[in-house]
Amino acid sequence: MSEKKKRVVVTYIEAGMGHIVTAQAIADALKEKYGEELDIIENYTLRDSGKPFMQRFERYLVSEVKKHSAWKGYSAFQMWCMYLLGSSKNTLKFIHQTVFHRETWATVREFEKLDPDMIVCTHFFVLYAAIVYRKKVKPSCKVVLYCPDNMIHGWWDNRVDKLYTNCDNATKDAIRFKFPQERILQAFFPTRKQVIEANESKAFYREKFGIPQDKFAVVIADGAYAKAMTKKVASELLKSDLPLTICVLAGRNEKLKAELDAIKEQVKPNITMLTFGFVKDAPQLYGACDLFVTKAGPNAMLDSVMMNTPLIIDYYASPIEKASKRLFVDEKNCGYYIDKPKKIREKIEFLIQNDEEMQKLREAVKFFDKSQNGAGQIAEDLRKLLEE
Repeated sequence: MSEKKKRVVVTYIEAGMGHIVTAQAIADALKEKYGEELDIIENYTLRDSGKPFMQRFERYLVSEVKKHSAWKGYSAFQMWCMYLLGSSKNTLKFIHQTVFHRETWATVREFEKLDPDMIVCTHFFVLYAAIVYRKKVKPSCKVVLYCPDNMIHGWWDNRVDKLYTNCDNATKDAIRFKFPQERILQAFFPTRKQVIEANESKAFYREKFGIPQDKFAVVIADGAYAKAMTKKVASELLKSDLPLTICVLAGRNEKLKAELDAIKEQVKPNITMLTFGFVKDAPQLYGACDLFVTKAGPNAMLDSVMMNTPLIIDYYASPIEKASKRLFVDEKNCGYYIDKPKKIREKIEFLIQNDEEMQKLREAVKFFDKSQNGAGQIAEDLRKLLEE
């Protein structure tokens, strides 16, 4: 009788797309390297339950992400609230044992059905539920965390078997929040398949998306929900007298898409304006363009620089996004932080006319070499951890 395969559950939860795309990258690497010897399950932990209150909870998480983008200071206020009970750990435990008690235990029961030997988490709610599952149901289950942000905050539970970080600052934060140092591994940034396999030329992707080959092209996006400065920046760029293509990603914001489509009728002859809803192959669109204007969402920016496209960050609304701005702009020099639409237009017009400056940015983004995909490193370490 053959030995039962070890089961690894990679959890997906929507609270911004970063938690999903990084989980996908790790799942892809696990399947590629160990698909024959491990039982790898990808699980949308809340929506796959089939329970309406769990699905409502995921929609609540999405609404919170939208507020973080739309209301500057909202995230900082929430992070301040982490310490109302003396420590973030106390507050985390209290919230999940009272306000979200039903959701926490329903998630534990979902894990019971799956009977995993390891749970891979990229979101703090699922991480907390996984730790409860390990404590109350299956002590042998390994619980691991990849933090998709460029910092660690207090609601990441430090009772993990392994934490994977992606930069020096996040590693320092983890030590400060008392993650055991021997359980921390800093890996290069995990990269999802849509980016790894997007190896065609800029000209190829311009043809795919209907982008003119002979004009400077800018893509504007503010995450899956487009709740920050997308419309303001697009409207300002329409004032330019230089040859310019403006690609605007409205994501799942259908109202914004309709407003942008109405604006398209007003463009001047020197401007080409293209509007998109939610685009599954968004990294290819980033790669088709010369510059990406976005809020400081860490994973959209990572997709862009992995596609060799520099950045302008127009907004950051939280300590998490501030840490990403620090990494991509202040430390790696992959672009600029400019929070005024007029100043953004002026900088883009400067770049159109000064290719030497653009070349400096193109050189800087080469640091983010997708061939170094950290998901493979994480997958190899997870395999070792299963045997401990």
